[in-house]
Amino acid sequence: MTAPTRRLHERWELQLPVVLEHRDGLSPLQQTPGTTRNFSLGGMLIDVSAPIPFGASVTVRVVLPPLKEESSVEATVRWVRDGAVGVQFGSLRAKDVWALNQLFKSAPAAD
Repeated sequence: MTAPTRRLHERWELQLPVVLEHRDGLSPLQQTPGTTRNFSLGGMLIDVSAPIPFGASVTVRVVLPPLKEESSVEATVRWVRDGAVGVQFGSLRAKDVWALNQLFKSAPAAD
């Protein structure tokens, strides 16, 4: 018998450039570039150029190709490991959900 998975949403392999905006205490707004490894409607895994602390509130800026414009999504860093962060989205706008579902149609499923 296998243990039940904790994921609510299937993950899809998608590599897109992103910028994570965040503050570390009282410091000015920091912008950390990264590249996504995978996405779901609940969050994403991102390779980052600099560490971001666990629990940090971030704004993920990403261009979703079906929209042809930048989207900004509020998220929380849920884990940090080996130059990558896992973020959980807050609420997504309807047009972001639509754009992600369009991308998922041609993306391979992530492990």
